[in-house]
Amino acid sequence: MSTLHPHSLHNMIAQDSAAIGELKSLLLRERELLERREHSELPAIIERKDQLLETLGLNARQRATLLKAAGFKASPEQWEIFLGQNAATRDLLDSWRTLMAEFAQCKSLNEINGKMIGRSRQTLGQLLNLLRGQVAAPQLYTSAGATTSSASSHCIAEA
Repeated sequence: MSTLHPHSLHNMIAQDSAAIGELKSLLLRERELLERREHSELPAIIERKDQLLETLGLNARQRATLLKAAGFKASPEQWEIFLGQNAATRDLLDSWRTLMAEFAQCKSLNEINGKMIGRSRQTLGQLLNLLRGQVAAPQLYTSAGATTSSASSHCIAEA
């Protein structure tokens, strides 16, 4: 730790914090666009998200290298222990914890957007099938609880 300056660690966390903040804003904007089905801005948002993720990935690799050099395993929890061991870096713990909370929020926002995209793809697929004249048979439940399409034969009663 003697060769590593606390100022460098502060800059790394500050850079990650700025990237996470922008990523969070982009994810919220992406959700708005998905809700309104306005896709024109999405390519630019996706490109910027990729750039931010590359920055975050680079800093994560740097942290992993620092941790391994100091004899730690590469994980967010170990990074917290690493920061807490030195009086010069202990004041970075709050920033680190805030960063991890913001990252968790981004992960949640991304999962929501992914689900929205999945539903949109499913709806689009159904609409395309309708345009092609391929109407999907409704799914019904069998006595065993499994689903089956209505196109298959059903036994109304069994002896």
